[in-house]
Amino acid sequence: MKKKKRVEQADRTERMVAALAHEIRNPLNSMKGASQYLHDKYSGTPEIGEFTSIIISEINRLESYLNEFLNFSRGIKLKLRQTDIESYLNGIVMIVKHGFPSEIKIIKKKTSFPKIMIDQEQFRQVFVNLFSNARDALKCTLDPVCQVILDSDKKNMLLTVRDNGCGIPAGKLNQIFTPFYTTKDNGLGIGLSISRSIAVRHGGKISAKSAPGRGSAFMISLPFHTGVKHAGK
Repeated sequence: MKKKKRVEQADRTERMVAALAHEIRNPLNSMKGASQYLHDKYSGTPEIGEFTSIIISEINRLESYLNEFLNFSRGIKLKLRQTDIESYLNGIVMIVKHGFPSEIKIIKKKTSFPKIMIDQEQFRQVFVNLFSNARDALKCTLDPVCQVILDSDKKNMLLTVRDNGCGIPAGKLNQIFTPFYTTKDNGLGIGLSISRSIAVRHGGKISAKSAPGRGSAFMISLPFHTGVKHAGK
């Protein structure tokens, strides 16, 4: 029953993300068209050409994000690849560590781990979301610590991202995976809901524990031999 509920939540997230992406795309197209017109008309004026180029470049970047969200919401087929999870995480840490308030330590509970089948691009989004949340939570901590803990049981790879940041109040913890729920002033509230949907697509799950003033831990469980039922629709 719990698995059925998680799948239903993942499907609802996909529909909401698709609706949001479509609403954003229309004004972006107008902005891009107007910027391109100004860029072409005033190409001989260096300052205008420079700034319109920046605007167009940033709009293109936003459009690429929207395309990713739309592909995700349409149930795009997973591109599963055998993955050495330790090397994979080291690569992501190399990308996100700049500007991070602490060292991100990878702690192995065992000497070696079997390779796991995942869509590397989609799970990159999961970990970038989790590290982004940890970075924000650690801003209020004098001695910030962030850990990625690797473990496994007979059937599952177990990954935990833990920080000692400001934590999440108990009354809000059960809402954090709800689409568009956010405690951030500038957040959309879709990062964790998308992360949960990606885990569900892989036949896994993601959960969280937290205590105000003590930090948070996000736990991901992924089966070694995933039978993906929701890779496409």
